[in-house]
Amino acid sequence: MAVIYLRVIKLAIKKQELMGTFLKITYESRYAGDFENNVKQIKIARYIIDNLNNMMWQESISNQLQKIDKHHTSLSIILRLFDIKDIKEGNLKSYARYKQKEEKLVIDQMLTLNEYVNLQEDIMRKQLCDDVFEYLKEKLIKYKSRFQDFDAIAFIPLLEEQIIKIKNQEFEDNFYETESFAMLKKAEEIKKKLSR
Repeated sequence: MAVIYLRVIKLAIKKQELMGTFLKITYESRYAGDFENNVKQIKIARYIIDNLNNMMWQESISNQLQKIDKHHTSLSIILRLFDIKDIKEGNLKSYARYKQKEEKLVIDQMLTLNEYVNLQEDIMRKQLCDDVFEYLKEKLIKYKSRFQDFDAIAFIPLLEEQIIKIKNQEFEDNFYETESFAMLKKAEEIKKKLSR
């Protein structure tokens, strides 16, 4: 009985050490001109997003960044991969805003799809990672004093470390097994049938 009680205590302590998630990131993209480029840009964007949203990674570092609220989303990020034409027509720009009521930094990064789409997959992933990291770093530094329970400066090297792993494709990539890829293939088949 004492052994079970000690295990329960150890699990409770471990659970307290893991502070939770603090970052939510998503993306929006436009058609990349053809099937292959479209698949490539979606595959890369999802790989970046999935590995920054990774709960195990966030759990493992959150106790270094947050002390009070164990599951508070301090960062909400959206990456937008848009064609230059859409960006100019809509006068679209990247922006960041700290929402005081929610105690959250919202970052909306506009990325010009035309700058990446013709690159090889590895080069595109690395370039996107670099551009995303530099923008996030700039905004974290700018808004660091606004956070009540998030150490933005301590997060920068941890983010950089994760971005380097993403750049080097150190994580599993099963995009071709996903429903998203199956849907892209199906849409392309329908498009080809309609154009005959």
